[in-house]
Amino acid sequence: MRHLSILFLAALAVPATADTSAQIRAVTLSTAGLALIEAEGPLGADGVRLAVRRADIDDFLKSLRLSDPAGSVPLLTMTGPGGVQDTFDALPFEPAALGDLRALLGAMIGAPVTAERRGTVLTGAIMGTRDVPCATDGQTGCASLTLRDEDGALRQIALDDATDIRFADAADNEAIAQGLEALRGSARAQILQVTLSSTDPAPRDIALGWLQPAPIWKTAWRAEDGPDGVELTGWAVIENTSGQDWQDVSVTLATGAVRALEARLYDRVAAHREKAAPSLDSAIMAAPSAVGRAQMGMFEAQMDIAEVAMDDGASFSRFTLTTPVTLQAGDMISLPFLSERLEEARLTLYRGGSHEPHPMIAIEFENPLPLRLPAGVVTLYEEGRGHAGDAMMPELAPGAQEVIEFARDTAMQVRESVEESNRVQTARIVDGVLVTQDRIERRTSYRIEGAPDAARVLTIAHPLRAGWDMLTPGGAARLDDTRFEIDIDAGEIVTHEIVEARVIENRVALLSLDQDDLAFWVSRLPDADLQSVLSAMQDLRSEDAALRREITALDAQEAELIADQERLVGLIVQLGDDSPATRERRARVDAIENEISATRAARQTALARRTAIEDDLRALLREG
Repeated sequence: MRHLSILFLAALAVPATADTSAQIRAVTLSTAGLALIEAEGPLGADGVRLAVRRADIDDFLKSLRLSDPAGSVPLLTMTGPGGVQDTFDALPFEPAALGDLRALLGAMIGAPVTAERRGTVLTGAIMGTRDVPCATDGQTGCASLTLRDEDGALRQIALDDATDIRFADAADNEAIAQGLEALRGSARAQILQVTLSSTDPAPRDIALGWLQPAPIWKTAWRAEDGPDGVELTGWAVIENTSGQDWQDVSVTLATGAVRALEARLYDRVAAHREKAAPSLDSAIMAAPSAVGRAQMGMFEAQMDIAEVAMDDGASFSRFTLTTPVTLQAGDMISLPFLSERLEEARLTLYRGGSHEPHPMIAIEFENPLPLRLPAGVVTLYEEGRGHAGDAMMPELAPGAQEVIEFARDTAMQVRESVEESNRVQTARIVDGVLVTQDRIERRTSYRIEGAPDAARVLTIAHPLRAGWDMLTPGGAARLDDTRFEIDIDAGEIVTHEIVEARVIENRVALLSLDQDDLAFWVSRLPDADLQSVLSAMQDLRSEDAALRREITALDAQEAELIADQERLVGLIVQLGDDSPATRERRARVDAIENEISATRAARQTALARRTAIEDDLRALLREG
C-alpha cells in the first residue's frame, strides 16, 4: 500500500518506456501553484525510468516520496547539470568554437590536418589563420589558413566555402565528436532521463508521489436569482499541464495558504567557505485569474453537479471528485462541483455614508458548509434581465458572510442628508468647574425614489459609529452596520429617517471664562439656579471688564499728567526768573501733583474692586 501525505502538487514525469512506466493514479491541485502527483509502477532490475522536464526537476528532487514493499534503499540517477561544461573543460576548445571554423582552428594549433580547395591539397600542422584581402570588390571576411608541412615549409590556403578541412589525428577527431555530443545532449536537456533503481532487484510494484509546478485551479461561480432564492453553483476550471495524459485519475481540488519554496537542488551552487549558503527563494502564489463571461438570454439552468468528497483542516479544504477524470495533456476542463441555495440572499442595497445616487444590486453570501468555499469570480443572472453583473467572491470560512455588489440599480435614486443637534442634559458645578453632559443627536434622512416599473425592497446598510446609540427601531444590527428594509412601491417617494445619539461630558473652569463665554453657557443650561449663578458671574465679569478699561484710562491719564508736569518744571528751571508767568507755571505744577494723586487713588480703588470681584466670583462658585 502507498501512504503519501505530501501537501499539493508538482511537475509530472513522463515514463520513458511502456514496460517500466509509472501510471498516474491521483492528482491534487492546490491554490499554491503546485500539483501533487501520485503514481504506481513496476520496479525491477532495470529500474523505473522517468522523463522529467528540466524546469520541474528541483521540485521533483525536493519532494519525491516512495512506498516500496521491499523496504530497500532507493537510488535516483540522472545527467548532472554541469555535463556540458565538464566535457569542454577536458577539451582544447570552447563550445562556441564548434560553430566557428576559424575559432576551432585557432584553438587546435599544431594539430595535423589536410586542407583541400579546388584540387589543391595541403597537409601539415595548423599554425593559425589570418585575414587577407578579398579578390572580389565588396566582399569581406576573407581569411587564409597557414600550415607547416613535413619539410618545414609554410603553406597557405584560402578559407572559404570551397575549402575542406580534415583532422588527421584520431584523438582530435574524438575531441570534436565529444564536444558535438555534449552540445547535442544539452539541446535535449529540457527533458531529463531519471532512473529510479533499488538495492533489491526483485520485481515488484511501487508507489511514488512528487510535486511539480502547475497552474492554480480556479473557481467560477454562477448565481441565479429566482423565486426560491439564489442558486449558487461553483464550477472548477482544471488544466492538465503535467505532460502526461490522465486516464481515470482521481482529482482533488485543495485550498489553503500553503508556503511553497523553490529549492535549487539540481543546479550547481558554489558556496564560499566564509559565506552562508544561498537561501531558498519563496514561490509566489499566483492570484486567480477571471474566466471569460458568456452573454446569453435568461433561462432556467437545469443540470446536475459532479459528486465530490469533502474534508477540511484548520486552514484548508479539499474537494475530491468521486468520478475519475480522463484528460489529455495540455487540455482543460470545467465542471460544476458545488451547489447551494441561498434564500433571501438577493439585495437592493444602499450603503449609508456613501452618498451614491443609486443603490446596488447585491447578494449576501453565507457559507453553510463546514469547510471553506474557494474564492472566484461570480456571474449573476436575473430572471427577465439575464446577465446582471460580475464580482469577485473571497474565500469564505465556514459560517462566514460576505455582501458582494454586482451593479447599480439605476431605476432607483437615493439622496442622503445629515443634521446634528446638541443640547445640555445635566449640569453641575464641582470645585469651580462646570460639568455638563451634552446629548448629541444625528439625524440621517434617506430620500428614496422608487423604480417606475416595479416595487422594490430597499435595504439600507447604515454604518455603525462607535459611541453612538441607535434610536430608530426596526433595524437589524450587524458587525459593521444596521440594516433597515424599506418597502418602496413603483414610483413612490419615501423618506426614511435614522436617528442616533450619544452623550459626551464637558468640563469648563468657570473662573477662566469671560462674560461672552458665560453668556454662551447661560443660554444652554437647563437648570435655573445654575443659570442664576452664571448670570451673576456674567454681571461681575462685565463690571470687571469695565474696571479694566477704567484702570487703563487712569494709567494713560497719569502718564499724560506726569509728562505735562515734567515739561513745566523744565521750563521754570530754564527761565530761572520770578515773573508772573513763572509763578503761574509753579501753581500749575502744584495742581498737576494733586491731579496725579487723585488719579492714583482712583486706580487703587478700581484695583481693590477688581480684587473684591474675584472674591465675589469664588463665593458664587462655593454657593453654586
